[in-house]
Amino acid sequence: MRRRIAWAVLVVLCSVGAGCGNDFDEDKMRQATEQGPVHIDSEQVSMTNREVACGVDRELWDAPVQVSDRSVARLRQPARDLGFSDDVSIGDPGYVLPYSQMRGDFMLRVETMIDVKDGPARNNKTVLARIRVKVPHECFEGDLPIMGIRKGQFRQELPVILVFALEGDGWHLDHFVH
Repeated sequence: MRRRIAWAVLVVLCSVGAGCGNDFDEDKMRQATEQGPVHIDSEQVSMTNREVACGVDRELWDAPVQVSDRSVARLRQPARDLGFSDDVSIGDPGYVLPYSQMRGDFMLRVETMIDVKDGPARNNKTVLARIRVKVPHECFEGDLPIMGIRKGQFRQELPVILVFALEGDGWHLDHFVH
């Protein structure tokens, strides 16, 4: 009888211990986000005027040209090779900083996790965070912030919304919410 009770206690303790390993916190979110390249598809990133000027000097894009109410710096192949997928926009109404889109597999850096909630499905978490893209080029030493979205519009002041999924080997970044 004592053996059965001991086994029952052991099973309960193992179950509780396994559950504790699946708790989601900023460290697990950071590890899941930063552990390897993450595919992003048409996420907009902000950059500084200095980074834009450096890109012109290093022939990543052409010098900005006035187009309507903003300026545009046309991408060159070296910028496309880095993962930029749309021309750099400068002075666009509603945007304080220049921006572009990126597409491809990138290392990401978590600046800060702002909020976490239970996700849209079981074993999911929805996270509000400030995330940066690491671009392997001398013009982008500080990494580029990914813009958040509200009502279908990218906004530089907003953090991004990410969904993480718990799988057999731990938490993984599942997707960006648009």
